[in-house]
Amino acid sequence: MTAAAVGIIGAGRMGTALARALTAAGVPTALCTARDSPESTLDHLLRHTRIVLLALPFPVALGLVSGPVGRCGGGRTLIDATNPGFCRDRMVPPGLSGGEIIAAAANGWRTVKAFNTVAADHLAATRIGGSRVTMPVAGPAEAKPAVFELAARLGFDPLDAGGIESSREMEDLAVLMARISTAYGLHGRIGIRIGELDHAPVAVNGQGAATA
Repeated sequence: MTAAAVGIIGAGRMGTALARALTAAGVPTALCTARDSPESTLDHLLRHTRIVLLALPFPVALGLVSGPVGRCGGGRTLIDATNPGFCRDRMVPPGLSGGEIIAAAANGWRTVKAFNTVAADHLAATRIGGSRVTMPVAGPAEAKPAVFELAARLGFDPLDAGGIESSREMEDLAVLMARISTAYGLHGRIGIRIGELDHAPVAVNGQGAATA
């Protein structure tokens, strides 16, 4: 990573937590807020960071990239961490995802969906049973390596989830995880681990029931 490697737009819980975690991991990070110094304004961030991450409510992010911001990327990487499923009103037509809509609007960028399945308050909790939490990453192949690197620097296990259309399942997954977290009082302490199952021999007893 080089100087001003990552710019985060959005200084709410997720944006602030990501900026803190990335900085602690040694990744030069700029966080854009309305109260920042002139060197950290939105214009400066957009001009001088290699990767820009949207840590905003989906409607705000879409409104932003639907204007000049969406055309100024010059082929750089835009990470969409939004979750339209958390919006009160339905924002995405059936059969589409917020990630696809963001990517279409931000046509000057290479849009990657990532970081939407982790909770802001638990970015440091990156392990399940000793194994790293899986972070699905969807988008164009040429933009993924830098996003994989960021996820790995934070302690996650990045997983190639395919093209940006996989945002549909990733956004549904985020909603499901939030519902489970609420139902079991986990307060966001929830993650997924995707990996190959351990192979164990299976025997069949006399009644036809399988036993490991």
